[in-house]
Amino acid sequence: MKNLLILFVLFFFAISVTGQTLIDTKKVPAHVQKAFSRKNSRAKEVKWFEDKDNRQYTVKFKENGINCWVLTDYDGIILEKHTVVVYKGLPERIKIELKENYKNLKFASAEMIVKGRKDKYYSIVMNESQGRKKKPLVWEIQYTTQGKFLTVYEPIVDIEEAELENDKYDDIMEAEAADLKGKVRDEKVDKKDLPTAITKYLKDNYDNEYRAKEIILKSNSKYGQYYYIVMKKQGEKKEFIHYFDTYGKLLKKTVKEL
Repeated sequence: MKNLLILFVLFFFAISVTGQTLIDTKKVPAHVQKAFSRKNSRAKEVKWFEDKDNRQYTVKFKENGINCWVLTDYDGIILEKHTVVVYKGLPERIKIELKENYKNLKFASAEMIVKGRKDKYYSIVMNESQGRKKKPLVWEIQYTTQGKFLTVYEPIVDIEEAELENDKYDDIMEAEAADLKGKVRDEKVDKKDLPTAITKYLKDNYDNEYRAKEIILKSNSKYGQYYYIVMKKQGEKKEFIHYFDTYGKLLKKTVKEL
């Protein structure tokens, strides 16, 4: 219950900072209300928020006692739906994955997100403690409805701290590469041959102006095989370097100033 409360406090905060305003249901066009009701006939305690800048409505409601919210445009087309999922309601495969691969993180909240007719997945929010004096780092991990891993979004940390960690990581990687030079052969990879999870991550995080400068399948004794991907935007004096495992899980992301 505490997790659900935190989630909706964050939701209302997001509404307040993105220009959305709570409005009277009577001000919502009839065709928009009708389209919403047709898709969400069991909705109770419905509240409408309007975003005039983006010509959209956010609808907050309960469905069978579960907190939900929907994003719809002025034409009544539902763009996405979010439904809160308690930890016990997650597929066993996901719970096992979280325990095995994210055992140092604490479960915060989860949602089932539906976009369009086919895009449907779980979004899991996990917190990483930084001690009493710092806010926890927030991770988002996504899975298919069958519990298959899709992608992970690492938290944004303090810049100086991140640079220090990146330097340490780069030193380790370079040292290992030097030790294995001549023993392991790197292999260039075509972008179309990357795992789906990596392709989705790059699409979600980089616009069309960014290009993959390097895509290499590397290997070492400690990490086994991994993808080394460098993203760069023309004219920008920095590169974004990524390390993914062969399943598409993001292991590390660094920024290199040129």
